[in-house]
Amino acid sequence: MTEHLPVSARALRRVPLVGRREELRLLAGHVTGARARDGQGGAVLLTGEPGIGKTRLLDRLAGTCPEHRVVGIAGVRSEAQLGFTALHRLLRPFLGGLDTLPPPQREALRAAFGLAPGAADRYLAGLAALTLLTGAASVRPLLALVDDVQWLDPESADVLAFVGRCLHGDAVALVLAGRDDHDAPGPFDGIPVLSLTGLPPADARDLLAANSAGRLDPAVADRIAAETGGNPLALLRLTRTLTAEQLSGTAPLPAALPVPGPLRAHLLRRFRALPAETRTLLLVMAAAAPQESAERWRAAGYLGIPAHAADAAMSAGILTREHATGFRHPVARSAVYWGAEAADRRLVHAALAAVTDPVRAPDRRAWHRAEATVGPDAEVAGELEAAARHARAGAGPAAQAAFLFRAAELSPTERVPRFLAAARAHLVLGNPASAQAALDRAETELGPGDALLRARVRQTRTRVDLYLARLTGLPARLLDAARSVAESDAPLARRLLIEGLAAAVVGHGGTDTTTPYEFAAAVLASPALRPTATAPADLLLRGLAARLHDDYPSAVPLLRRALQAFGNAEFGSESSGTDTFGSTESESKESGSEPSGTGAFGSTESGGEAFGCEEEPGGDGVPLAVLALFAAEDVWDDVGGRAACTRLTGHGRDTGALGALQTALMVQALWDVRAGRFGAARAGFEEAAELAAAMDLPPHGPAQQIELLAWSGREAETRAAAAEITQVWVKQHGNDDFGDRARSCLAVLETSLGRHPQALACAREAMEKDRPGTGTRVLHEVVEAGVRVGDHRAAKQALARLEERAAVSGTPWARGLLARCRALMADDDHAEAYYAESVELLDRTGIVTEAARSRLLFGEWLWRRRRRGLARDHLRTAHRMFAGMGAVAFAERARAELAATGEQAPTGTAQADRALTPREREVARLAAGGVMNADIAVRLFISVSTVEYHLSKVFRKLGITSRRQLTSALDAEARLP
Repeated sequence: MTEHLPVSARALRRVPLVGRREELRLLAGHVTGARARDGQGGAVLLTGEPGIGKTRLLDRLAGTCPEHRVVGIAGVRSEAQLGFTALHRLLRPFLGGLDTLPPPQREALRAAFGLAPGAADRYLAGLAALTLLTGAASVRPLLALVDDVQWLDPESADVLAFVGRCLHGDAVALVLAGRDDHDAPGPFDGIPVLSLTGLPPADARDLLAANSAGRLDPAVADRIAAETGGNPLALLRLTRTLTAEQLSGTAPLPAALPVPGPLRAHLLRRFRALPAETRTLLLVMAAAAPQESAERWRAAGYLGIPAHAADAAMSAGILTREHATGFRHPVARSAVYWGAEAADRRLVHAALAAVTDPVRAPDRRAWHRAEATVGPDAEVAGELEAAARHARAGAGPAAQAAFLFRAAELSPTERVPRFLAAARAHLVLGNPASAQAALDRAETELGPGDALLRARVRQTRTRVDLYLARLTGLPARLLDAARSVAESDAPLARRLLIEGLAAAVVGHGGTDTTTPYEFAAAVLASPALRPTATAPADLLLRGLAARLHDDYPSAVPLLRRALQAFGNAEFGSESSGTDTFGSTESESKESGSEPSGTGAFGSTESGGEAFGCEEEPGGDGVPLAVLALFAAEDVWDDVGGRAACTRLTGHGRDTGALGALQTALMVQALWDVRAGRFGAARAGFEEAAELAAAMDLPPHGPAQQIELLAWSGREAETRAAAAEITQVWVKQHGNDDFGDRARSCLAVLETSLGRHPQALACAREAMEKDRPGTGTRVLHEVVEAGVRVGDHRAAKQALARLEERAAVSGTPWARGLLARCRALMADDDHAEAYYAESVELLDRTGIVTEAARSRLLFGEWLWRRRRRGLARDHLRTAHRMFAGMGAVAFAERARAELAATGEQAPTGTAQADRALTPREREVARLAAGGVMNADIAVRLFISVSTVEYHLSKVFRKLGITSRRQLTSALDAEARLP
C-alpha cells in the first residue's frame, strides 16, 4: 500500500530504471534490516545533484516492498516558511492515533499542526512523530519516503532528522533524498549517506538507447554520457532535444550540448519559449502553495489567465498530464520562479494575496503581500508581525524568523525590535549565521538614544558568541550593556550580569579586558542587584560575585541557599508568575523586558556551546546545571549539588527540554563518578551523547568524561582527553575552566600512579587560579602531593586555605578532607585521630571516592607504624571499594599495600558489566523500578519498540526471564566498574 507518494515519483514510473543495482541492493538491505527488527534499520539519506535519479530510486523501492506499508512526501520550496507543514503531510495517515500519545507529546504535535494553542517544541513533536510511526510499524512494517529534503520547512526537517537518529530496533525504515550540500551542516548530519553519482558509461548508453526513437551512434552516446556526467534526467532530456539525425551520427552535434551545466538553464530555455499567459500561469503555480490547487486557479482567474494556458506547458513536458498543477521535475518549480523577472513575481504574489482567505490562511496571505511589496509598508509589516506571533505559537521559529525579518525590512519604524526578534528566533532554530545577519541589520538602525535596544542587541550577540564558543571579551561587553540599562531595565541587567559572570568564571584566563575580580565588583555595586531576592539565579548571581570578589564567607550561605532553592522550587509553575530571577511579569513588562513565562527553568534554546549545552534553561543563555555544579563544588555541598542536579534532570525529562537535560545528565554523571557509581556515570554520559546526536550537536569525545577516565586509571585515555581539552577548549575557545578541570583530573591520575611531583604541578596551577569549583576542590590534592614530595610550603598554603573555607562550609565533605589533610601533616600523636575523623566524616557523604582514599591513606599510615591488624582492615576495605567501583590504579595501590602486610587480595577489579550497554542498563533500571515500557520510552526519548528491543537483550545477557528478577540481577551489576 502506497500513500501520499510524491507526484514526481508516480509520473516517472513509465521510464524504466537502468542500472543502480548496487544502490538498490543497499537500500533493500536497509529496509530488510528494519523489517527484521535487528537494529539495522533506521534512516538513510540519498544525496546527489538534480536529476541524478533519487526520486526514481525511491519509486522503485516503494514498488519492491509488498510487506511494508509505504508512505511518502516530497519537500516543496514554497512551503519552506510554514513550520511543520511537511511533517503534517507525512503523518496524516497516522493522526487517528494522536489521542494515544503521552500528553506532552500529544500537545506538542497538536500545537505544531495548529490544532491547539501554544508553542510547538520540536523535540517533543519529534518524539510524538517517532511514537506514531513506530506504533504503526508494530502492526505492519513501515517504509517512509521523503524526497527533496532540501525544501522541507526547518521544523519538519529537524523532527525527521530526530526520528531518523532515534530509530533503532524498530520496524521502520526512513529513506530521505535530497540534493548535495557541501557548504554547510544540515539537520540530517549524522544520518548514514548514500551518495548517487552519474550512471557509468555502459548504463548511460543503455538509458539513451532505450529512450531514443531511432538508431543511437555509439560515439554520440559516449559524448553525451561524458558531457552530462551520466545524469539520467539530462540524458533523457537530450533524447528529446537532439534530432534523430544527431543521435544517429548522420548530423553533427552542437558545439555545446543543451544541458552541459545546471538543469535550471535548460528548463528556463523551455519555459521562455512558452506563450506569455502560460509563463504567467507557471509562475503562479511556482509561487503558490502546492496543496492549494484551488487558490492557484483563483489567482490565475484574477489575472485573466484561462485554464487552457496549461496545455502548452503539458505539451512541453513541464507540467504532468496526470496533474495539470504539478511540475514534472522539482527543479522546474525553482527555475520558473527565480528565472522570472522581479516585477512578474510581485504581480503573481499580489494576485495570490488577493485570493487567499485572510481568516483561513492569514500567514500565507501576509507572506504573499510582503513578496508583492517594494519599499516600506507599515500595514504589511504589521501583518507579518502578527503572522510571526502565530508562527511562534504553532508553526515554529523558522517561520517566525522569516516573518520578522521581512517585517523589519518593510517597516518604516520599529525596525530594530523586529530585526532583534528575528535574530532570537534564528538562535532558537540553531542558526547563528542568520542571527548575526539580523543583528548586523539591527545595529545599523540604532540611534544614539537607543540604550535599551542597544543592550538587548549586545545580549543577543553574546548568545551568538556563546553558541559559537567565543568567550574572549564577553564579560566586558556584557558589563557595559548591563550598566547601560541597570536603571531602566533591572531584569535585563541581571540577565546580562549572570551571563557575563558565567563567562568570567568559565573563561577567566581567556578574558582580556575585564578580570573576574573587576566583574564581580561591578556586579555587587550594580543598582540592578536585589540583595533580598531568593530566586535561584539571584542567589547564584550574588554568591558567585562574592566568591570572585574574594569574599568566601559571604558567598557560602548564598550558594548553599541557591542549591536548596533549586532542589525545592516548583519550576515552571504558572502560578508563580516569576522568571528565573524571580522577577514578576508586571515588573518585566514595566521595564520593557520579556518575561520568560516558564519559571526557573524556561527553555529558549539560545545556545551556549562554550558552557556545554545548546538549549539554555531560564532564557538566560546560561546552563544552570553547570552553575549549580560550580556552587556545590565550591562549598563542598554534595547533598545540595546532587539534589539540584536531580531536580534539573527531572525537569528536563518532564518538559522535553533536551538541551538542558543533556547538560544536566553530564553533571549528574560527575556526581555518580564521585559516588563510586562508575557504571551509572557511563550510562549518564552515554545518554547525554545520544541526546547530543539526536539534536545534531557536536559529538561527545573523551574530554567530557575525563574525570571518569582519571578515576578509572585509564592513563592513555585520560592524557588524550586532557590534550584535547587544552588544544580545543582552552586554546581555541578560551574555556580555561575546562583546562583547570583537566588539570585536577590529571592530579588524581598522577596520585593514583604514585607520581606525586606531576600531581603537585597540575593541582597547584588550578589552586593558584582559584576558580569557583576547581580552585576549592584541588586543595586536598596539593596538600597530599606537597607532603609526598617534601614541598611543605605548598602543602601549608593549601591547608591554610582549606582550613579557612572548611570552617565556613561546615559540611562533612569539607571537614572530612580537612581532617585527612591535617593527618598528612600531623605528627604521630595526632595523625591517627585525624585519619579516623576523616573516615567517619566522609563515610557520611556521597563522595565515596574520597572516603576510599582516606581509608587507603589511613591503612598506609598504620602499616608504616607496624600496626598490621588495623592496617589490614582499612586497606582491605579501601581495596574492596576501589575495585568495586572500577578505580583500577587506586585498587592496585591498595592491593600492593595489603600484600605487604601479608594478606593477599584478588588482582584487578570486578568482572566486566556482563556486556550491558549504558542504554540497556538504564532501561533495565527503570523497568526494575516498576516503570512501564511506554513511560520508559517517554523518559528516555525513544520508542516503545526500542524499549522492548533493549529489554530483550538485557534478559538474554543477564540470563533472566522476568522483570521480577531484574532488581537482584542489577544489584550485582551496579557494583561492577
